[in-house]
Parts: sequence; structure tokens; C-alpha cells
Amino acid sequence: MRDTVLDGRYTLTERIGAGGMGVVWRARDARLERPVAVKLLSLPPGTAGAERERLLAMFGREARAAAALDSSYIVPVFDHGADGEVPYLVMPLLSGRTVGELLTEGPLPPERVAELAVQVCRALATAHRAGIVHRDIKPANVMLTDEGTVKVLDFGIAKFLDAAAGGGRLTTTADSPIGTLPYMAPERFTRGADDGRTDVYALGCTVYEMLTGAPPFDSTSAPALMHSHVYETPEKPSVRRPGLAPEWDELVGRMLAKPVDQRPTAAEARAVLERLAQPVPRVPLGSEPPAQLPDHTPPSGQPALATAPGSPAPVSPGTPEPQDSAAASAAQRLAMGAPTISPDPTSYLLAPPLPKQPPAAPAARLRGRRVTWIAASAVVTALVAVLSVVQPFGGDDGDEGSGKSGTGGPKAGAGTVAPVAKTQTLTIGSDADAKGPAPAVRGATKGGKVTVLEPGGITTLDPGNMWSGPDRLISRLVYRSLTTFETLPNGSVRLVGDLAQDTGRPTLDGRDWTFTLKPGLTYNDGSPVRAQDFAFAVKRALDPDKFPMGDRTLRSFLLGPEDAEGIGGEHEMPPGVIETPDDRTIVFHLDGAHPDFNVVLAGPNGAPVPERVADISGTSTLLPSTGPYQVDSFTGAKNLTLTRNPKWRAETDPVRTAYPDRYEITGSLTLDEIKTRIRAAGSKSAVMTFSGSLDKDGLGTTDGATGSGTVRVTSPAPHVLAYSIDTKRVPKLKVRQAIATAYPAADVLAASGEDGVATHHLLPPGIPGSRDFDLYGAGAHGDPAGARALLAEAGETGFPLTLAYATTADEARAEVVKKALDKAGFRVTLKNVDVSDLYENVGDGAYDLARLPMNISGLPLASAFLPDSFDGRYTYPTTSNFSRLNSTAVNDAIDEANATADVAAAGEKWSTVDRRVMEQAAAIPVYVPVRTFLYSSRLKGLQVDLDGLSPLNAYVTE
Repeated sequence: MRDTVLDGRYTLTERIGAGGMGVVWRARDARLERPVAVKLLSLPPGTAGAERERLLAMFGREARAAAALDSSYIVPVFDHGADGEVPYLVMPLLSGRTVGELLTEGPLPPERVAELAVQVCRALATAHRAGIVHRDIKPANVMLTDEGTVKVLDFGIAKFLDAAAGGGRLTTTADSPIGTLPYMAPERFTRGADDGRTDVYALGCTVYEMLTGAPPFDSTSAPALMHSHVYETPEKPSVRRPGLAPEWDELVGRMLAKPVDQRPTAAEARAVLERLAQPVPRVPLGSEPPAQLPDHTPPSGQPALATAPGSPAPVSPGTPEPQDSAAASAAQRLAMGAPTISPDPTSYLLAPPLPKQPPAAPAARLRGRRVTWIAASAVVTALVAVLSVVQPFGGDDGDEGSGKSGTGGPKAGAGTVAPVAKTQTLTIGSDADAKGPAPAVRGATKGGKVTVLEPGGITTLDPGNMWSGPDRLISRLVYRSLTTFETLPNGSVRLVGDLAQDTGRPTLDGRDWTFTLKPGLTYNDGSPVRAQDFAFAVKRALDPDKFPMGDRTLRSFLLGPEDAEGIGGEHEMPPGVIETPDDRTIVFHLDGAHPDFNVVLAGPNGAPVPERVADISGTSTLLPSTGPYQVDSFTGAKNLTLTRNPKWRAETDPVRTAYPDRYEITGSLTLDEIKTRIRAAGSKSAVMTFSGSLDKDGLGTTDGATGSGTVRVTSPAPHVLAYSIDTKRVPKLKVRQAIATAYPAADVLAASGEDGVATHHLLPPGIPGSRDFDLYGAGAHGDPAGARALLAEAGETGFPLTLAYATTADEARAEVVKKALDKAGFRVTLKNVDVSDLYENVGDGAYDLARLPMNISGLPLASAFLPDSFDGRYTYPTTSNFSRLNSTAVNDAIDEANATADVAAAGEKWSTVDRRVMEQAAAIPVYVPVRTFLYSSRLKGLQVDLDGLSPLNAYVTE
């Protein structure tokens, strides 16, 4: 479609967004000589004759009605038309951020929520007076422009899409409503009459999320979400966010009323929101609150909810104060192309980074200046509905207090465990954040036994080889590292010092890093933890012969990619890489500048190992512990028992609460055994699985036979399944682009037998910078016609491809790929290869296509795998550049991302790397696996993160 001219006026120049409601292009308006955004919609395949004319006429009516809306808070429609079977809308090319992006660092201050929602209400009131219902209000469709004005997107197309989908509110695929499930009113599912108050319900869901960090109903199941909207009453916002003014509970409760006539109109809701947007009382000098997001407390004497007509007139929005966040991200909401829930694209909203501003001082409020609080980052929100974590987790979301009690006491204001660690929000904590003890969990009791059931065997206790999810979770209980990840009650994640008293002090742009240990640290035998133990631990782990599963990222950062395979032999690490000037100071001298090196040390390779254990087996119970638990017994690969470490000091540990007395971990079980034993435990005992299952029905699809006593949780895995294209064997870019265009992501997922969500980009969820785009418009099932056209442009017909596969599951995937590519004009030969030879052969250029995962590091860092996979200055075997790509654009983008110190800003740069690689079609992302976990209801305080179901704050109920 590039360079296509619509109606002789709009030239499409760049595809900048795609999703369930259309494809968005940057375009040039030749008549007015200005850039515009063109949204291309579509008619169902085969629509013709009278039905085609009816739908196009409806589209024209809806577009004209939307264009007639006159509001500063609505994105205007400049023009509309139809290019053959493709209707289109022309809109301004705006710059700003969506509310979805503002939420990536957690809930917004209540005053800010009110200010934003007031402007949305004004947009809705204007539309409703004109008889237009939006039908898809959600955070991604509410934009805050760079000028500080809220703009509501996509008026005038939902009704057309409803009709185009088959005359109703559901498409021909069950559970696929037009709209976005977490924000849809009950009448959308019951086919009741909807009016403007349908939008008020959706805005109520959006307000709820702005206040608490999550929509009122959150499930991975479309039917469960529908049921919740129709029948269930959500928790009050103040339950998830303690301290919230009661007026918020009352307003949101009315906006989310099931009967339409019990909800306020947009104008009535606006009147209440304007009152809630009033600034909080000034704080006397000397009594400033801690520097955290303020909760709203109504001024003394402020009236309660007022919703009757005749409320005070709207307050015109002022110009916002400078943001107090890091550099802002571009529009980027991760929607992985799920076949049942397809978010609308918003990436045509260009969002250049805002200049970084210093944090606003608390005293600013004292000078009578309203502080505008906006959370900005280069990260992505959770996958819409499909990739959310199913509640309950034994705790609700809330704000964390900043104070601490005396030594050994809990942090003040603590009490909740977020159900999911939103690692995409990663920030760097302060020195104070490194101090213990970890926040006490409300309602938690000390004692009890936790049984962990694992499908894989337990093969090592050595931190140098603990690289997979379950290994890393065991490692967190037994070993502490220099740094670690702390998850706040709202789910946001920050890096904090663990054994180190801070997150490290970089110099030379991140080439050198210095860490200082906390005083008084000991192993479980009472011997002191020394700086030299970290140097020894790293040195031994760099030997790939003895530690083949060690951290490749650590090797690459320290030695350079060309030496990442290790130093071999007798642990002869080059001199000067690590220095220990005294027992509490470690200095790392890296091969290059890596501003995120402190994040790499949050894994097991950041744990100390004293030299006295050099000859101890990696399965020995003598390996020393620094965490709250120590190895009590280890029998083969099946049975591991952890008991309390008597030397662990809670006051030095910022993240571990260590409530249970012991963990009994059993490995090498079948999924049926795991499922049966956890369901049998029910409420009688505490049983869980760390790693769960990727199989579609491996651990079942319900909570148990009766739905009680067992909790089922799903979440996206931290990696993307992709196919590498050998760019040397397939040198023509258009041929590689044709492969990407033809790839049937959803069909490959179905053939895998795994649960998951189709995707078209390389950064998995949970990684700062991950955002959705489908560069080639392949969709769920590929576009063979588009692929054939690209092959024709390349002057190729019947292009031969060899696709290698290694396992039975891979064969099923490979057959699907072959069928799709053959249909697109390729000639595909499948080659079965022994798994032990596959990667070496791929690296040597033996095949055109082969499957590989993207990001198995367990770290929320694109720098841990994108350079290793696509930096053309290094090739296999020194890196995993199986595509043999060497692109200046990709290499330059990697350098720019690697040089960016701020984690959020770096995420934005890595998002650019993702796009540059996709522009070269060096790899074809296919799907993000979805993990299923089970645990018995007697176990509380669990949390899903990149490694699996984390027990760091687990406790057993009485």
C-alpha cells in the first residue's frame, strides 16, 4: 500500500499502526500540503452488491456525523472515503501519550484522574447530544496531547464495525465483541439497548484503572470477563487503593451500575469529577508528606457527590506543569494480536520523548501552584485481557508507605502483594530502598510447609548454573545477589540493592561499576560474606565447560560478545576485570559501556560463592546460603527440602518475608500428577507449582472440579517464539519481507499445542519498550496474496526454502509454515535435524529458516538478547546471530540503546531496535507462550513474574 494515493489526494507514506479496528498510515495531503493520519478499515471478505453498498453508506453517515462533532476534546475527522473495498478516515497526525501509557508506572494521583476524566466527559457529552455513542472508551483511546489537552480517539466507527461484523455486537467468532472486553458495559453482551451511558460505564472502568492500576474485572478468559460485567460487583476502588476518598467509591460505583438508567450521564459525572479535581488543602511548612503519589482527600467542608443537573460550570483546563517523570515513551500498548480480543491501534499518535524534568518538590504545593503528576515511561501495559493474571492472589493492590519501623520491624504502610510483577515498568531504586526489612504482608502468619510440584527435574543447586525459571525461583530463596527486583503493591518494579547497599555506582558511562556490601552479612555457617566471594563466583561461572548453563549476558558484558562463550580451561579470567580493594567493595571493569549492568546482577550470577567450595558438587547440600532458606536435603533430581537459614537477617533484606518454615520441592512429575495433587490439597495444605505449564490444557482450564480450593493463574511467558531467516541465504529484502507477510502466526500457535497469543514483534511482554506492531500486515493467518506480490516485485517465483525442525511439536509447526509459504509462492523443503546439531548447523548457515526463542535470560532487558541475536559485527559462534544479519541501521540502533542510561528511555530505544530488525525481516515473531499455574487456596501472597510463580512473600493460612 505504500505510495498508494487515495482519491488523488492522500499519499500513504508509512504504515504506523495496525489492530482489530483498522490499519493506520502516515500520509501526505497533497491539497493542503500537510501530514495526516489515514485509518483504513475493511469490509468482511466476500461482501458485495447491496450489502456492500449498505455498509459503505453506513460508514459515510457515521463518518459525517463524527466529522460534525465540535469539541476540543475529540480528535476531528478531516475527511472520509472508500478506496474500492476499503473505507478510510483522515485525521490529524497528533503528538502525545495515551492514558494507557500514563498507567505504565501504576495508578495516577486522584486529582489527575479527575482532571483527565472531566475532559473525557466533555467529549462524551458533545457526542451524546449528537446521538453518537463511542462504544470503545478505554485508556488506549484517550490521549493527552503535548499541549495538555485530552483527545478522545475513534469516534464514529464502532457502529460501522458492529454492522460489518455481522449485524450484531459480536463477530462471527464467539467471545469476540467489537470493543475491548475489560471496558465493555453489560448491555453490550446481553443485547440490551445502549445509549450514552454505555460510554459512561466504559469511562467508569477506565477511571477505576487510573485509580487502582487495573480495570475492575481482570481475567484471561473472555467468557469470564463477560460474566463479570453482567453479574458481578467489582471491589470498591478504595479496597485496592486504601485512603482513597469515599466520593470516588460512590461515583465509580454509580458509573459501573448494571442497569443503564442507574448510571449518571456524562454531564452528571463531569460535575462530580470537577469537584474531585479540586486541589488538596495546602500543607503547613515543616509537615510535607513523603515524596510519593498523593492520595486525594477532599477539602474540609467539601460536599459529597453532586450529580444533579445544574452543577457548577466546567472549569477550563489550564496548561499542565512540566512533567516530573523520565523521558516519555512513544505510543505503545502491547496487544499481541489475540484472535478473540483485538485492541484498536493507537500508534498513529506520534509521541516524541518529552524532556526529562527534575522531580517536583513538595514545597511547590505550598506556593499555591498545582502540581500535575503524570507517570511516563518507555514501557508497555499488560496485554489486553488475554495476558492478564487471573485473581485472586491473596492480596489487593494498594499504595506502599515510605516509612520504616525500627530494626527488624515491617515497613510502614505495607500490607499487600501485587498479583503480577509489571517488570515492564522497571526503574532504579534509591539507597533507602535497599534497606530491610521487607514489608510485612497484611494477614500473613509465620509457619507452615509449602509443597512445590515441578514438571522438570531439579538438576543443580549451584547459582552458576541456575538459569531457568524454577531454578531462579529456588535461587531467590537460598541465595541473595548484589541487586534484586522489588515489586510494589501496585505491581510496579524497581531494582534495589540486595547484598549491596545500593544499586551500584557507574562511571565511564557504565563501563565501570562499583558496589559496596552491606555490613555484617554472613553465610548460613556464620562465616562473613566478602567482596572476594563475588569475584570468585563470577570467575568460575565464566567457564562454559563447567557451567554450560551460566549467564551468557554476564559473560558478554564482562568479556565482550566475541568471548561470550567463556574463557575455558582453568578459570583464567583476564586480569583487571574484577577488583576487590577491600572486603566490602567490588569493582567491575566491563568490555564496553553497559548502563544496565546492575540489572544483570539481579540474577543468580550476582550471588557470592566463597572459594572454599571450589571442589564441591553443584548438587551438594554444603553450598552456602545467604537467603532466608538453606538446603536441608537433596535426593537426585526429584526431592529438595529447604529449611530456615538461622543466620539470615531480615533487617538487611528488602524483598523476602520468609513466612513458611520449609519448602519441599518435588520434580520430574507429569502435569496430570501436579494437577491432581494440587486439586486434592484444596484448602487442606499449601501446594503450588513454580513453573506451571505451557500446554494449552496441561493444568486444566478451570479452578477444579468444584471451582473452590484451587486457584488457576495464567500469564505470558517472558519470551517470543520466532523463526530466524538466514539473510545470507535469502539476501533479497523483499523475499524476506514476503516470508514475514505470509507467516500464519495463529496457525503455528495452534499446531504447537501450547497456549499463547500471536505476535508480530520481537520484544516479549515484561520488557521495557515492548509494544505492538504488525509491520507487514500478516495478521493471524498470514497474507499469501501480499507475499506473492512482494515476490513478484523481487523478480522471484517458486523461491526455494529449507526449514529445519528438531522435535515432534516442531514438525507440526513446520508443516503449517510449509503450507502457508507454499501457498504464497515459495517451495519449502522440511528437514528434520537432531536437536543437538540444530543450533550449530543454523549458525553455520545450513538452513533458510529455523525456530528459536527470543529472551531466555530471565531478565527484563532487551540488551540481554537483541544484540546477541542481531548485531552484525559479531557472528556465530561468538554470538547467537543465527540470521547472520549485518545491518548498519540495526547496529547503530543497538549502539544508541546500549548507550542510554535511563531504563525507561533505553526501553524506547530497544523498541526502535525491534522495529529495525523487523524492517530487515531477519526473524519472524510468531507467538508469546502463555503459562498456567495452579496452587491450593491455603497458600497466599504469590506473585507471577518473569521466572514463574514467585514465593518470596508467600504464606500459609491457618
